[in-house]
Amino acid sequence: MDLIKLRTFCSIARKGNFSAVAEDLFMSQSAVSQQVQALERRYGVSLFDRGSKRVTLTDPGRILFEKAQRMLELEDEINHELDDLRGLKGGELHVGASTTVGNYLMPFYLGHFKRLYPEIKVSLTVENTRIIEEQMLSGMFSMGVVEHDVHNPALTKRSIEKDELVLFVAPDHRWAGGKLIAKEDLMEEPFITREVGSGTREVIEETLKKAGVTQLNVVLELGNSSAIKTAVEAGLGVSILSRRAVHAQLESRMLKQVRIKGVTLERDFYLITVADRYLSPASMQFKELLEHAESSKLLPELA
Repeated sequence: MDLIKLRTFCSIARKGNFSAVAEDLFMSQSAVSQQVQALERRYGVSLFDRGSKRVTLTDPGRILFEKAQRMLELEDEINHELDDLRGLKGGELHVGASTTVGNYLMPFYLGHFKRLYPEIKVSLTVENTRIIEEQMLSGMFSMGVVEHDVHNPALTKRSIEKDELVLFVAPDHRWAGGKLIAKEDLMEEPFITREVGSGTREVIEETLKKAGVTQLNVVLELGNSSAIKTAVEAGLGVSILSRRAVHAQLESRMLKQVRIKGVTLERDFYLITVADRYLSPASMQFKELLEHAESSKLLPELA
């Protein structure tokens, strides 16, 4: 279907005059007539009665005019909505994030994005790192931010933030005095960890193993940071989480940080996307924001 010819046809139907439409479109009258004739050949009907100075629609012409107007209105709607998407005046942004990122970083990232583009609808899915990978590959969302490296060749990754992990204990724990502990002490102490599939758990295990902590005495596996902090505060064991996850409790002295001799616990947060998958204008803009997140200082500084 040639929408240009339909627009010309509808203009003639409204004005009732070939020459007036030709003038409006900066075309010759013969060129306008040729467009109408092409439509008449396509449908095998006459669209206009040309017996007077003002042309009028035939019965087939009225049917085409009614349908063509609806088609052209729909095309105008499509163009308007796509223009809005390109100008970030509409559309949606759906992002996935692993648990720590989703709870402690994404509110700042997405809040900044919404201030810049308030008309874009934003949604966030929070799961552990492995589930986020699976959901991205299945097409649930086009990008994610996770707290552990990914190895699937279909995913591209880029480090966007550095994060410090801290060992912490209850205020009345014997380690709470501030002395350095030995790696051997950590291996013997009851340890509370995240569930299998958690990026935080994988980073902790890999980092400690490289530092010589070959095994942890795991007594509890819990599915979120809040449960772990409560369990540690209750004296059920010690744990390691992102400083951002325990910052408030450390500041209020509900928990105490402990340092391990010869061990530095750090990690990267990664922006991940599916290689060669289409990103909407909103997703592209959010991706650019995340790629400059660290230098832009979107996260508040921790004391």
